[in-house]
Amino acid sequence: MSALFGATPADWLDARNLRLATRLGTLGLEPTAGRTLIREGILRRAVGLTLEATGCEAPMGATCKVEVDGGWVDAEVVGFAGERTYLMPSAELHGLLPNARVVPSRRRGGVEVGEGLLGRVIDSDGTPLDGKGPIRAEGSIGMA
Repeated sequence: MSALFGATPADWLDARNLRLATRLGTLGLEPTAGRTLIREGILRRAVGLTLEATGCEAPMGATCKVEVDGGWVDAEVVGFAGERTYLMPSAELHGLLPNARVVPSRRRGGVEVGEGLLGRVIDSDGTPLDGKGPIRAEGSIGMA
Protein backbone atom coordinates (compact mmCIF):
# COMPACT_ATOMS: atom_id res chain seq x y z
CA MET A 1 0.00 0.00 0.00
CA SER A 2 2.91 2.35 0.61
CA ALA A 3 3.57 2.39 -3.15
CA LEU A 4 0.28 4.22 -3.60
CA PHE A 5 0.91 6.84 -0.91
CA GLY A 6 0.55 10.19 -2.62
CA ALA A 7 -0.70 8.56 -5.82
CA THR A 8 -3.26 10.27 -8.00
CA PRO A 9 -6.84 8.93 -8.13
CA ALA A 10 -6.12 7.53 -11.61
CA ASP A 11 -3.10 5.61 -10.25
CA TRP A 12 -5.21 4.26 -7.42
CA LEU A 13 -7.95 3.13 -9.84
CA ASP A 14 -5.40 1.45 -12.12
CA ALA A 15 -3.91 -0.40 -9.13
CA ARG A 16 -7.37 -1.44 -7.93
CA ASN A 17 -8.34 -2.71 -11.37
CA LEU A 18 -5.10 -4.71 -11.59
CA ARG A 19 -5.75 -6.30 -8.17
CA LEU A 20 -9.31 -7.19 -9.17
CA ALA A 21 -8.22 -8.60 -12.53
CA THR A 22 -5.62 -10.74 -10.74
CA ARG A 23 -8.22 -12.06 -8.31
CA LEU A 24 -10.66 -12.81 -11.13
CA GLY A 25 -7.87 -14.65 -12.94
CA THR A 26 -7.25 -16.91 -9.94
CA LEU A 27 -10.94 -17.86 -10.09
CA GLY A 28 -10.69 -18.70 -13.77
CA LEU A 29 -12.69 -15.63 -14.75
CA GLU A 30 -11.57 -13.00 -17.21
CA PRO A 31 -12.61 -9.37 -16.87
CA THR A 32 -14.27 -7.88 -19.92
CA ALA A 33 -11.93 -5.48 -21.67
CA GLY A 34 -12.98 -1.85 -21.56
CA ARG A 35 -15.62 -2.32 -18.86
CA THR A 36 -15.34 -1.00 -15.36
CA LEU A 37 -16.97 -2.14 -12.17
CA ILE A 38 -20.14 -0.40 -11.05
CA ARG A 39 -20.20 0.48 -7.37
CA GLU A 40 -23.75 0.06 -6.04
CA GLY A 41 -25.05 2.14 -3.19
CA ILE A 42 -27.73 1.96 -0.53
CA LEU A 43 -30.65 4.32 -0.05
CA ARG A 44 -30.21 5.91 3.36
CA ARG A 45 -32.91 8.57 3.45
CA ALA A 46 -35.85 9.96 1.50
CA VAL A 47 -37.26 13.41 2.30
CA GLY A 48 -39.98 14.55 -0.06
CA LEU A 49 -38.63 13.81 -3.52
CA THR A 50 -34.97 13.99 -2.50
CA LEU A 51 -33.26 10.63 -2.11
CA GLU A 52 -29.98 10.25 -0.24
CA ALA A 53 -27.69 7.30 -1.00
CA THR A 54 -24.26 6.19 0.17
CA GLY A 55 -21.73 3.89 -1.46
CA CYS A 56 -22.32 4.64 -5.14
CA GLU A 57 -20.19 6.75 -7.42
CA ALA A 58 -21.91 8.77 -10.14
CA PRO A 59 -21.28 12.25 -11.56
CA MET A 60 -23.77 15.12 -11.53
CA GLY A 61 -26.51 14.56 -14.09
CA ALA A 62 -25.95 10.80 -14.27
CA THR A 63 -28.87 8.40 -14.05
CA CYS A 64 -29.17 5.76 -11.32
CA LYS A 65 -31.68 2.96 -10.88
CA VAL A 66 -33.35 2.85 -7.45
CA GLU A 67 -34.90 -0.44 -6.36
CA VAL A 68 -38.57 -0.26 -5.42
CA ASP A 69 -41.01 -3.01 -4.52
CA GLY A 70 -41.57 -4.80 -7.82
CA GLY A 71 -39.05 -2.99 -10.00
CA TRP A 72 -36.79 0.00 -10.51
CA VAL A 73 -37.20 3.77 -10.82
CA ASP A 74 -34.76 6.07 -12.62
CA ALA A 75 -33.31 8.95 -10.61
CA GLU A 76 -30.89 11.71 -11.59
CA VAL A 77 -27.87 12.68 -9.50
CA VAL A 78 -28.53 16.28 -8.44
CA GLY A 79 -25.86 16.71 -5.78
CA PHE A 80 -23.41 15.15 -3.38
CA ALA A 81 -21.73 15.90 -0.07
CA GLY A 82 -18.90 13.73 1.18
CA GLU A 83 -19.99 10.11 0.82
CA ARG A 84 -23.63 11.04 0.21
CA THR A 85 -25.22 11.23 -3.24
CA TYR A 86 -28.49 13.14 -3.69
CA LEU A 87 -30.96 11.92 -6.30
CA MET A 88 -34.23 13.15 -7.76
CA PRO A 89 -36.57 10.44 -9.13
CA SER A 90 -38.08 10.76 -12.59
CA ALA A 91 -41.24 8.79 -11.73
CA GLU A 92 -43.50 8.10 -8.76
CA LEU A 93 -41.88 6.21 -5.89
CA HIS A 94 -44.39 3.50 -5.04
CA GLY A 95 -42.87 0.78 -2.87
CA LEU A 96 -39.67 2.60 -1.91
CA LEU A 97 -38.01 0.93 1.08
CA PRO A 98 -35.12 1.87 3.40
CA ASN A 99 -31.77 0.36 2.38
CA ALA A 100 -32.90 -0.12 -1.23
CA ARG A 101 -30.19 -0.71 -3.84
CA VAL A 102 -29.01 2.27 -5.88
CA VAL A 103 -27.22 1.31 -9.10
CA PRO A 104 -25.50 3.90 -11.32
CA SER A 105 -26.39 3.47 -14.98
CA ARG A 106 -23.68 3.04 -17.61
CA ARG A 107 -25.80 5.30 -19.81
CA ARG A 108 -24.76 8.92 -19.58
CA GLY A 109 -27.40 11.61 -19.76
CA GLY A 110 -27.55 13.26 -23.12
CA VAL A 111 -29.78 14.58 -25.84
CA GLU A 112 -30.02 13.41 -29.43
CA VAL A 113 -29.40 16.27 -31.86
CA GLY A 114 -29.74 16.88 -35.58
CA GLU A 115 -32.17 17.55 -38.41
CA GLY A 116 -34.21 14.46 -37.42
CA LEU A 117 -35.62 16.39 -34.45
CA LEU A 118 -37.25 19.09 -36.58
CA GLY A 119 -41.04 18.91 -36.28
CA ARG A 120 -40.95 16.09 -33.71
CA VAL A 121 -42.62 16.00 -30.28
CA ILE A 122 -40.53 14.40 -27.53
CA ASP A 123 -40.67 14.07 -23.75
CA SER A 124 -37.99 15.13 -21.27
CA ASP A 125 -36.02 11.92 -21.92
CA GLY A 126 -36.05 12.40 -25.70
CA THR A 127 -38.64 9.67 -26.29
CA PRO A 128 -40.92 10.44 -29.26
CA LEU A 129 -44.54 11.22 -28.32
CA ASP A 130 -45.85 11.89 -31.82
CA GLY A 131 -46.16 8.29 -33.08
CA LYS A 132 -43.77 8.91 -36.00
CA GLY A 133 -41.29 6.21 -34.98
CA PRO A 134 -37.72 6.53 -33.73
CA ILE A 135 -35.75 9.73 -34.08
CA ARG A 136 -32.98 9.66 -36.65
CA ALA A 137 -30.44 11.81 -34.88
CA GLU A 138 -27.02 12.74 -36.20
CA GLY A 139 -25.37 12.64 -32.79
CA SER A 140 -25.82 13.39 -29.14
CA ILE A 141 -24.52 15.89 -26.63
CA GLY A 142 -24.06 15.47 -22.89
CA MET A 143 -26.37 17.22 -20.49
CA ALA A 144 -24.06 17.18 -17.47
